[in-house]
Formats: sequence, structure tokens, C-alpha cells
Amino acid sequence: MSNLRAKISQATNKKVPILALVVVAMLGMVAGVLAATIVVNPVANTGEVGTYHTNSGTITVVDNGLGVVANSNATASGTTTFPGNGSNRNANTVLTAGHWFEQVTFTDTLAADSAAHTATITVRHGAGPAAILLVNPTFTLTGPGVASTGTITAYVDTGQTSLTSPVTVYITVT
Repeated sequence: MSNLRAKISQATNKKVPILALVVVAMLGMVAGVLAATIVVNPVANTGEVGTYHTNSGTITVVDNGLGVVANSNATASGTTTFPGNGSNRNANTVLTAGHWFEQVTFTDTLAADSAAHTATITVRHGAGPAAILLVNPTFTLTGPGVASTGTITAYVDTGQTSLTSPVTVYITVT
């Protein structure tokens, strides 16, 4: 027991070399400087340009831009009717998780429209107007038959996990 007390006493009496303290202090300062100078700069996505919309005068179009599919949907739904006021219905191509998609919202502005309208969304990527065609799906959007502020949102899978800038979207409604 006395031998153990002697060893503990000797350990507490030892002096820490000054060089070890200097090294620890220097490492702490370097870590502090590195931590203080790390700056995160968010960069806005600027890959989509040149969106062109035409319509028949009764359907308004809003391009909601690009996104990445989170959950796959193996069922395409290309035909739908505008819902009642304030509601939304979706139309989509087959969606595969991890692919880029284009999102477009349509609103029928004609009070008593019950006609079927054909909406074509053409997505291209790469330089120039004749860039690489990715997809060209067609949706049938039927008017509600009464005045309505309901919308239809179309989701178009591009079939790509990476895109070449710029991405160009052409939307035609007849």
C-alpha cells in the first residue's frame, strides 16, 4: 500500500515539459484559425434557361423548374380533368428515383371550358436550340366545365441522373 502511495506521489510531482505545452497550444491555435475561416457560400442553381411557353389563351402555364425524383412511380397518368377551386391534381410520366424531373403547373382560365387540351412538354439539354432531346411527353388536360381556380401539376421525368447545362423547356398547349 505504501508503495502505491509513493508512486502516486511521484506522478503528481513530475513537471510537464514546457515544449509539450507549447506544441499543444500551437495545435489549438491552428485548429481555431481553421475553424474560424471556413465559409460556406450557397450557390443558386442556374442550369435552366430559355423556357418558352405558348398556349391557346385558356390555359396559363407556370414553369416550376427542375428537381430530383425522391420516390419512384411506375404508373404514368397523362390524362386528367381540372379540379374544383383551390385544388390540385397531378399528371406525370413514369418517375424513377434519382432522375431529374421538370415540374409545370397549368390553370384553366376559361369559365365554362370543358374541352380537352393537349399539353406537350419538350425538355432538351446542351447548347443551342437543337440540343439533345430528353423527353417529349403529351398530357390531355380537360377543362372543369365551370369557373375554377383548380390546377394540374405535371411532373416529367427526364430519364437522366445528370444534365448538361443549359436545360431548355418548350411547353405547348392547344
